[in-house]
Amino acid sequence: MTFKKILLVFITAGIYSCSSTPPAVPKVEQKVDQEVVELDKKIRRFTPVTKIDHARFARNEGVYTPPSIVTIFSNPKVNTKLIQKNPLIAIDLPYKVLCYSEADTSKASVAYTSAEFLKKRHGLTDEDVKDFNKDIEKVMSIFPEESIVKSSTKEVTKDFGILTISSKYDFETTVKRLNEAIGSQGDTEFFAVVDYQKDAKKYGVDMNPMQLILFGGPAPGGKAMHTTPRIGLEAFCQKLLVFADDEGKVTVAFNDIVDFSELYYDTWTIPQRVINYRLNDTFSSAVMD
Repeated sequence: MTFKKILLVFITAGIYSCSSTPPAVPKVEQKVDQEVVELDKKIRRFTPVTKIDHARFARNEGVYTPPSIVTIFSNPKVNTKLIQKNPLIAIDLPYKVLCYSEADTSKASVAYTSAEFLKKRHGLTDEDVKDFNKDIEKVMSIFPEESIVKSSTKEVTKDFGILTISSKYDFETTVKRLNEAIGSQGDTEFFAVVDYQKDAKKYGVDMNPMQLILFGGPAPGGKAMHTTPRIGLEAFCQKLLVFADDEGKVTVAFNDIVDFSELYYDTWTIPQRVINYRLNDTFSSAVMD
């Protein structure tokens, strides 16, 4: 084993085994919970996908991260139209809203994936994202302006923060091998699967096979979000996109955690680097061996 790998194993062991004692945060946690309650009232007309309480999941594993709950909900018709423009956009669908607080604060904030972000990351136009923007802006209108954290997209270029791997297997085998590899890690939970091809059929659209697998590790994820909770919007849970092109070539795509931490906080942490390495290694071994 090389020194680099020995060092990585040592760092990983420390990150995944150590725990920290959470401070008392009942008031801010209640504020975040109330934001989620209000959000739930506004999104009843959408298709629910999953809700992930990062902080409570982490707490159950003895790890502290600030209050942070991501709600993922869908408008399959809008998804289908956007994916026809660029399949990689599916990694940013369905809609995502994060109710959270920063470390050591008593303020509850709200972040969301914006239409402007989609435009820059996927090379889209205002017309392309019109319906997406209409939906998400209507949802966000329930929150006071001062509580909404809007992302700067100045640093976002086409394909920003997207890591891709070409699979040597067909679509079904790729998905099977990825699920087995993820499940074998032992500290991971599956949250949901979005089948974009199945959704598209409801609108008479023939789409190549495409699924978004949502999963995460409560303990390592909590450590990676400890000082950067806003990455719970894009980087946690992990969003693993698998899709085939017209020739049957299968691509696996996922978000670079460090890129999003640098985008939101101008910094990164060792736990984020370790998880990035772990994801790359797990996915590559599953679809390239």
